[in-house]
Amino acid sequence: MASKRSLPRVRERRTPPRRPWSAIALLGGAAAVVGIVAVYLTFPPSPAQTTPPVGGETVAWTRLGTRDVHSLAFGPGSTDRLLFGHHGGVLETEDGGRTWDPLAVDADAMGMRPAEDGSIVIAGHDVFQASDDAGSTWASIPTDLPSLDIHAFARDPDDPLRMWAYLAAGGLYESLDGGIGWSEVFDGHRPALVAVSRQGVTVLVGLDPFTGLVESDDGGRSWRGLGPPPSSPVLTLAATSDGRSMVLGSTEGLFRSDDGGASWSERLLAGTVLAAAISEDGSTVAAVTRETDFFRSDDGGRTWSGPT
Repeated sequence: MASKRSLPRVRERRTPPRRPWSAIALLGGAAAVVGIVAVYLTFPPSPAQTTPPVGGETVAWTRLGTRDVHSLAFGPGSTDRLLFGHHGGVLETEDGGRTWDPLAVDADAMGMRPAEDGSIVIAGHDVFQASDDAGSTWASIPTDLPSLDIHAFARDPDDPLRMWAYLAAGGLYESLDGGIGWSEVFDGHRPALVAVSRQGVTVLVGLDPFTGLVESDDGGRSWRGLGPPPSSPVLTLAATSDGRSMVLGSTEGLFRSDDGGASWSERLLAGTVLAAAISEDGSTVAAVTRETDFFRSDDGGRTWSGPT
């Protein structure tokens, strides 16, 4: 059961008048997202295949038209609500991805984690902000991190005040008080990161640029290997809160695991997938490609038809 603790209430920016965001011209190429480091090694392939699924036409729901692609997450309680982070802020959809509106924040949402209590935290290049009212108002979080160039960000699904930040300069930091105070728990690199809860124990799943996918059950202090990813470089990683189902995006497409990252499916979606999300029950998967095309599957990733 999720903790009742929540972020301190913030009051800053109000939501502007909402407007559709589904037919804006593409402005430029995608930038780095959570999970990118300067240099990747090529991992040996995992047992996953690289053949796209047979049957059904792949159709994007919309083209978002932002300059870049950073992060994607389902809002709590509904698969119709999603949040999309880019360099200029956060877009929200409440109709499954047909239309999108900007939230009242224009900061770089490189990493983004909503929680069941309605709070949202975004982190990125010189950005660390939070909303405690589902995105209506935002404020910067005062923090003692040595740098605010945050390239990976995770949040405990059982405790919204417990967070981890991987800095571009290196080092993984943990906070237990909503992002104000931090301590370094690991001095290496974890450029992709997600926190899950397995039988009451919070587990971090991340990427080691040299060995592949790894996990930690002691807050990031020690790690054990899960094996090579199905494709590299890994550009995005998302999971259900229990960690059983995960999706991974790379330059070769989108892949899925239903055993905590031990093995991976065939390629679910082709193209360079820069942001991905999976619903709590694992039935709905969403992704955004380099071209800012938004795709959605409501059968776990088997088919990708457009909206009906």
